[in-house]
Amino acid sequence: MLTCLLCEGAVPFELSLPYLLTGRLRLSDRLCPDCWAAFERVDSSACPNCGRQMGRTTLCSDCRLWQERGQGALNNQALYQYNDQMKDYMARYKFIGDYRLRMIFQKEMKAAIRKRMKDDQINAIVPIPLSQERLDQRDFNQVRPFLPNDCPIINALAVRPGKHRDQSSRTRFERLAAKQPFVLKEEARQAIAFKRVLIVDDVYTTGRTLYHAANCLLAAGASAVFSQTLAR
Repeated sequence: MLTCLLCEGAVPFELSLPYLLTGRLRLSDRLCPDCWAAFERVDSSACPNCGRQMGRTTLCSDCRLWQERGQGALNNQALYQYNDQMKDYMARYKFIGDYRLRMIFQKEMKAAIRKRMKDDQINAIVPIPLSQERLDQRDFNQVRPFLPNDCPIINALAVRPGKHRDQSSRTRFERLAAKQPFVLKEEARQAIAFKRVLIVDDVYTTGRTLYHAANCLLAAGASAVFSQTLAR
């Protein structure tokens, strides 16, 4: 028997030829069936701009407000809904720092990003950065394991000093009112200019972080900006 990475319950395990040949476990062997079932995918009936599951394909109220504020489309795509199971996963992965949990969605996110690269003719991937303070505490950026190694990745953004407070500790009002936390790294300016860029983050909550990042990249000369997240 194997142990589920989330609930620590037993995971039924049978020897398979791929495991005997490689010694690698399947993703289905990482979590028990109940934990897998608790994650909810985002299907095709979602907001086309942010990926919120709604049961229809029109803009959600949040995205209409962003449009009224003059923000362009992000065309964010998310794989899963940010339900209680995903919140628990994020708490363990990000805040407790259980790096093993990257493996659960790593393959799926890499495949989604590669598809976006092709479908949207993306030239470069920009991950949302962590502040140095947060990176020192966690010892890893939770987004990095989701990025394909064979795609062009540009670490174009840095967090302004003193802007390291986690979004999860903010109220919705505080998130929406937050000032620009990012600056463009000067050495990345030429690499970003005239490029179609895909921003990658773990969760789309209010969209404030992604719009801040997009605005920074567009100001640097990016021709178009899109986004991809694990959850919405």
